[in-house]
Amino acid sequence: MVFLDAKKIKREYRLRRSLWGEKPNRFVSLIPGMISNGNVLDIGAGQGRNALYLARKGFKVTGVDISKAAIAELSARAKEENLRIKGVVADIVGYRIGGKYEAVICVAALHFVPKGKVAGILAHIKKHTAENGVNLLTAFTKKDIGYKEHPTLSFFDKEELAAFYRDWKIILCKDYTKKETHGAAHEHRLCVLIAQKRS
Repeated sequence: MVFLDAKKIKREYRLRRSLWGEKPNRFVSLIPGMISNGNVLDIGAGQGRNALYLARKGFKVTGVDISKAAIAELSARAKEENLRIKGVVADIVGYRIGGKYEAVICVAALHFVPKGKVAGILAHIKKHTAENGVNLLTAFTKKDIGYKEHPTLSFFDKEELAAFYRDWKIILCKDYTKKETHGAAHEHRLCVLIAQKRS
């Protein structure tokens, strides 16, 4: 199952230009309606479908991913289109954020964070979000088909994600299903959280 296997993902990034497609995550497309401009941090950016979308909307984007091949592809696409994107090769666990961002997104990457480190990473992300800025997270839930197969990964209930943001304004927090076509057709069960930092 590619989505839940870091080694397979890295291999696929070397073989395919747009592993997750060209369109942004459907919730990421809500960001321009929430903030009009500024800096965006995309953690777990992959080859950049979300980073490219937001840069095309006028945001200055920093895309972070553990895969050198993915960041190379993102940087090449940004250069082709003359977009304001900085690519950074780093592990989500050890990455230290510099400065503050009007939006921080983390789409389908939190499952790679060891369970004991999630709270610290989210606290770090929140600290580096500007006042009135937003965080957008999508994460696999315990109802996902990979939950039993990958006991070392982090799966969440939407209530767990919401609890990390109890001091923020929660704009959206819900479960959803995503149909996939990589490999045999299947579905993933995820949750999304969008929250705004109170000024």
